[in-house]
Amino acid sequence: MAEVVLQLIGASCRHYISAPLLTKPWRKILGPGIAKIDLKLHKGAILGLVGPNGAGKTTLLRMLSGILPLQKGTIISISQQGGQTVETEFTTSLELRKIIGHMPEQVRWQGKKSVLDAMIEIAAMRGSSEHRILGLIKLVGLNSRIDSPLDELSQGMRQRLTLAIALLGSPEILLLDEPFNGLDPVAGQAFALLLRELSGKGVSIVISSHQVSGLIGIIDRIALLHRGQLLIEGEIKSVEKELELSDRFDLTGTSQPPSSKLIEKLGMKIIDSNIDNDVWQMQVKGNADGVLKNLIREGVDVESWQPHAPDLVEMLCSSTGLRVEDVGLEITSSAFLPLLQREVEEE
Repeated sequence: MAEVVLQLIGASCRHYISAPLLTKPWRKILGPGIAKIDLKLHKGAILGLVGPNGAGKTTLLRMLSGILPLQKGTIISISQQGGQTVETEFTTSLELRKIIGHMPEQVRWQGKKSVLDAMIEIAAMRGSSEHRILGLIKLVGLNSRIDSPLDELSQGMRQRLTLAIALLGSPEILLLDEPFNGLDPVAGQAFALLLRELSGKGVSIVISSHQVSGLIGIIDRIALLHRGQLLIEGEIKSVEKELELSDRFDLTGTSQPPSSKLIEKLGMKIIDSNIDNDVWQMQVKGNADGVLKNLIREGVDVESWQPHAPDLVEMLCSSTGLRVEDVGLEITSSAFLPLLQREVEEE
């Protein structure tokens, strides 16, 4: 396992919301945010921070980048010096900003200023050299648009420019808030390859998203955030196994679908099935060794067979014990106080 470079211990950051009383018209109380988060970031690993809207993903990234204050808890930097592990606690947001690059969800790049001029202007605040600026423009694939006005950039190019800005300080850790929003499939794939290149150079990357499927093949680890608390974190396969969502497969075929008795005979269990005209779909769980061959031998016409990747709702259902219909309500109401149910007490 890759070495840990940053660790959060009991990290909390909650927003204040207005709660006026007759005698205290300006009264405020703690509202939504994140509560008692324990999380480790690994060197060169890409972590997918996944959760519904209002789960606290952006709050966590802003706290890590030093934009929002750490109200409770500790953030520790871990490094290797002379063969020894050195742990350093961050006491100011300025210290955090030295090692972290932050890419917000949306930056409105507009105006007649060129890509190069915009980079130079912001780089002056970070003390970055012109050589560094040109290198980053080339790295993110904007070399051919270096003199283009900001108004002429596509959404994908704007995302690349924002990434270049986040990399100005040569950060050890890169925080990306919904970086694939608005990107077409081609631009999204190119952006993912760029992130893989950065992780290969040892940069630790955190990608926030409300979609699990869009991160498959990109991330190494996944963290599930819901209503301000971290429900589970780890390598994708281990998380699926812990949530009992592993060893599931999607089958489709024509004519007669396999019977439940046949599926059970092959050591598997039917999770879901659907028949639409002559096409049937089925989701099964179990050890897949030899199952496809045996289905074909039994005369079942299987057109496709592929592993089933769990989505966000399935993960939330498994980790919280809520039903699908209740999860939908939880997601829509997640902007309210954190739902602290797993080994966390409300303050």
